[in-house]
Amino acid sequence: MRVLISLLLLCMVLPSFSQYAMGKRTIVFYDNNRSGRAISTELYYPATSAGTGTPLAAGTEKFPVVVFGHGFVMPTTAYTWLADSLTRNGYIVAFPSTESSFSPSHDNFGKDIAFLCQRISSLNDSTASFLYGRVSAKTAAAGHSMGGGSSFLAMAANTNINAIFNFAAAETNPSAKTAALGIQKPALIFSGSSDCIVAPSEQLQMYNNIPYTCKSYININNAL
Repeated sequence: MRVLISLLLLCMVLPSFSQYAMGKRTIVFYDNNRSGRAISTELYYPATSAGTGTPLAAGTEKFPVVVFGHGFVMPTTAYTWLADSLTRNGYIVAFPSTESSFSPSHDNFGKDIAFLCQRISSLNDSTASFLYGRVSAKTAAAGHSMGGGSSFLAMAANTNINAIFNFAAAETNPSAKTAALGIQKPALIFSGSSDCIVAPSEQLQMYNNIPYTCKSYININNAL
């Protein structure tokens, strides 16, 4: 699975095959277009050494950005394995921790993902940021379950995002299936044949709705 994700992200131009350590910081970003909405974010990045607040990896390499939406009432820490895999290969990975209640707004969550793709990429030009001069303009929206559906909404909200991938994407309100109809970027959709929460047929419909030809659908046998 992780190899297939990396193949998709090659569409974003993989910066190198170097193995970095994983640094982590918690940052609150503010979306001024939504009345200063606060978006608390767990940010993982290639670092000189593993740990919280460790320095960014030395060099001049610019790192692409992946923004990943969590599943319904799931903590962002459930996806540390993904952050570790991607940061080690030269990606900045952001997990918004918003919309974690039992009554989430899918619309806001999709917009959070879309906003973070743009905002984190823009830190390349911010002299006040520890990421100054080190962020690529290449971004991907991603997620699991609710976050997977919301990644489709993010693509609709920010057409500058370069790619999408997700796991067991759930239908959202507004509709992820409808949002998929407008995607003209590379896409990789994972489903499990034994998923009892989101039927593979639901995810396949989202995939089929994507009109772009550079896309792949992976149904993993017996996966929940």
